[in-house]
Amino acid sequence: MTRHTCLALSALLILAAPQIATPQASQPYSQVNPLATAKPPQPLSSIRGSDKAPITILAFSDFESFPCARSASVIDGFLQQTRDIRVIFKHAPAALNPNAMLAHEPALAAGAQGKFWEMHDTLFENQTHLTHAYLLGYAKSLGLDLAAFERALDNHTYRPIVERDLSDSAGLGVTTTPTFFVNGRRLVGPQGYASLGAVSESLLAGIPPDKRVQPEIVAAGPAQQIDLSHAPTRGPATAPISLVEFSDFECPYCAQTAPVVRQLLAAYPAQVRFAFKHYPLPMHKESPLAHEASLAAADQGKFWEMHDLLFATQAKWVQARSSANGAESEPVPTLRDDRIAKATQLNLDVARFTQNLDTHHFKTQIDADRQEGNRLGVDGTPFFFINGHAISGGAGLSDFKHLIDAALKESTSTPVR
Repeated sequence: MTRHTCLALSALLILAAPQIATPQASQPYSQVNPLATAKPPQPLSSIRGSDKAPITILAFSDFESFPCARSASVIDGFLQQTRDIRVIFKHAPAALNPNAMLAHEPALAAGAQGKFWEMHDTLFENQTHLTHAYLLGYAKSLGLDLAAFERALDNHTYRPIVERDLSDSAGLGVTTTPTFFVNGRRLVGPQGYASLGAVSESLLAGIPPDKRVQPEIVAAGPAQQIDLSHAPTRGPATAPISLVEFSDFECPYCAQTAPVVRQLLAAYPAQVRFAFKHYPLPMHKESPLAHEASLAAADQGKFWEMHDLLFATQAKWVQARSSANGAESEPVPTLRDDRIAKATQLNLDVARFTQNLDTHHFKTQIDADRQEGNRLGVDGTPFFFINGHAISGGAGLSDFKHLIDAALKESTSTPVR
């Protein structure tokens, strides 16, 4: 798709988006503050992220809107990758949608039982099935108190919150969904990683490090046993320190961390053994094939060469795929062709590589890594373990060195295998 076609499609999506419902009385812009605590208050259940996060995204959304569902997946990706963003979901159902109010009230009813975001995801995944009977089925599958849930729906207990959000949207001039306000900057229409990420990163660049959310470097709890029998590794097997990364080849933060890992291995050549585990995030639809390509290269003894090449070219590839930034005479290659080109660049047996790619020969191994990551509590990428202890936040080179030095003093056991 050319850049001009992409821009035209985005314009059509925005222009064709249904007008959102308008309550009987709406306040003027000057009197509307979506973060205000006026009754009814913004329920805490519809807020995700740290209350100390320097970036707040107001997301005016509609559960029956496909562009809203697509953008919700993008937002979820950002929340998994950084603690510096919080999201406030604002209800803005379209007036023409047959289940407008009915699709939003159950999310709040579930939120009253601590499962707003679980219902949020379920509603977006089942946009064509939002009648009363289906909603009760979703509540049952989420383990909610069905009697309380149904009572809230029948009595429209949470409709005032939906109407309040609609009033806020009218006051802010929101006429289509999704519409986002990123620290007050308006973004209209479905947003991808390129556009939303550019705004977020520009805002974060102007925020001093001490004003950002400081992650807990090491999570509490006992060391976890991690299966490294099939994991690509660097460093001696006898090293006293095991550094394990659950990573995603489409994650920009993973690409930024890759050079840090190389510096660590150079600084601790005999003390650290590094292992790579595959954890493609659900919102990164093209990532699984990149992981399969890395294992197809590993089958020919060149995992790390493919690993480094995928991360080195990630930014260029993601930008080309998300924004179709090339000229019409230079179409973006397919994902498969790009991986095969990389295999050729690494002097692999291309026929063997392609067969492994086309038959998804290594998909089972990637799925096993992802399932293990879920069991271990991996909730985003990159996610590291040092001798089985989880690092719950992103760490820089100095942080890693501090942790490794401390582990070297305390370590009396063999590496995690």
